[in-house]
Amino acid sequence: MKHTREDIILSYLIGTLSDEEARAFEKELEVDKEINHLYEEYRELYTVTGELTYETSEVENSWNAFQHKITQPQKAYSLRWLKVAASVLLLAALTVGMWFFGSTDISLTSGKVVTQEILTDGSTIILNSNSHIFSEKFNRNHRELSLEGEAKFKVTKGENNFVVHTCNGDVEVYGTQFNVFTDSKSNFTLIELYEGSIGFSFKDELKMLKPGQRLILSGDVLSILSFKEPVAWLEMISCQDAPLSYVLGQIKLSYNVQFNVSSRLLKERYTLNLPKDDLDACLAILNQVSGKNFALIENTIVVK
Repeated sequence: MKHTREDIILSYLIGTLSDEEARAFEKELEVDKEINHLYEEYRELYTVTGELTYETSEVENSWNAFQHKITQPQKAYSLRWLKVAASVLLLAALTVGMWFFGSTDISLTSGKVVTQEILTDGSTIILNSNSHIFSEKFNRNHRELSLEGEAKFKVTKGENNFVVHTCNGDVEVYGTQFNVFTDSKSNFTLIELYEGSIGFSFKDELKMLKPGQRLILSGDVLSILSFKEPVAWLEMISCQDAPLSYVLGQIKLSYNVQFNVSSRLLKERYTLNLPKDDLDACLAILNQVSGKNFALIENTIVVK
């Protein structure tokens, strides 16, 4: 998709351009007076948004304050400047999640729906249902957060590594796209790397992953395997050669249920597709594929 000059300027202001793209844009500013003038207009309005507070309890008040600021007759705004204002208003509407994360304290639970958020460093997180991310301090210089459940990450490159803490170890990121699933009850973690490079700290060792590799940690047993198709869970649960721990973990997140199955069975691998809106159909498909009799008893999946 071709980006307009306005798109590039806004991306530069919020810090989502790569280092190479940012340097190229800065050189263009030095030689192109028209782009430089447009940039100054955008920067002026963006400064207005920076004067607002973005604490969770004040998002609505901040939004109203922003609208009030740009509609005050303090100066004669040109039609072009108002167009700039409209563009930044649209940006603000699309990135209110990033405003929420402007605070150094992060705490987000997705509930029943998949949630997408943009962090202050420009990184994007797609949080699976009934999952939780949190951090007592997150900013460009301290890019660390903790995850319970599952999330897909698209991390913006930065001077400081991006770290995801899980119940079983830490994922160290160097600018990449990857998926992390972790379940503290079953002591299970699954990580898939799609682009870039990541490392996983486990028992004082750093295990490096390459694109196309899947790390599985079950109890104290860690393995790194290649995968042909990535796991999917946005519209349906799709697993190829995935441990039962992960399959049941997906059902747990999607339907907010628990499972109690022997560790021996949890290591078995399955390839299947499951719906995210019909628990009975999930169990029926799982029974057909596995040849077992999974059932839901008092909100817990067991084998009868």
